Amino acid sequence: MNAHIDPQAMIEIDVWRIPLTSEPSEHDKLLDPDERRRAARFIFDSDRARFTRSRGTLRATLARYVDILPEQIKFDYGTHGKPTIRGCPIHFNLSHAGDWAYLAISTTTPVGIDVERLRPPARNGWIDLARRFFSKAEVTELLALPSSEQTKAFFACWTRKEAYIKLHGRGLSLPLGQFTVAADPKAPAILRSSEWCPDDTARTVLHDLSSPAGYRACLAVGTPLTITVQSKTWTAPVTLT
Repeated sequence: MNAHIDPQAMIEIDVWRIPLTSEPSEHDKLLDPDERRRAARFIFDSDRARFTRSRGTLRATLARYVDILPEQIKFDYGTHGKPTIRGCPIHFNLSHAGDWAYLAISTTTPVGIDVERLRPPARNGWIDLARRFFSKAEVTELLALPSSEQTKAFFACWTRKEAYIKLHGRGLSLPLGQFTVAADPKAPAILRSSEWCPDDTARTVLHDLSSPAGYRACLAVGTPLTITVQSKTWTAPVTLT
């Protein structure tokens, strides 16, 4: 927890929902050389365009919060790839899947976010994958649900877990089976236990986000305080100043 946060305060988090199917604009002109190299590695033009739009809009959105032009923002990256803005205390996290990107921004506390596109299950449903990655308690909860609800439950659990590890900037270096979240999509999104950091159950807020049909998204916030989420949808074109 940030020692400068008033314990009686409410933490406000901005969550931007960004469509990646918008008409081409000047996104590519905002990217730095490293981002352009990453974009060039995509085989399919559609994937390259989505990456370019998400990174360009990330820069354009962050520029609204910091006194830096979008194309002049310098990112530093943690050991497992989580970016920060060089010289700025703002916290943010980006996730994209299919035609949507989600961006969480906070001026006070770390955040993690994940969005996934729901996909039809494999031959044996999602249970085999859940047994491989989820905790035993999560698998038990998943198995207790009707098979018709297991796809939604799998992605509810997955996005909650991904948001938590992205909050800490750990990526999959933090084994998914070492902590437990609520797997039932109808249950409140909570962190039930964490072998890696037991105290996190008292200082982590998970929040399921509104999402388009066929998608699931979750926000994780590193605070024991009450949060309020301001949902925003990006509609402005990216233009150079």
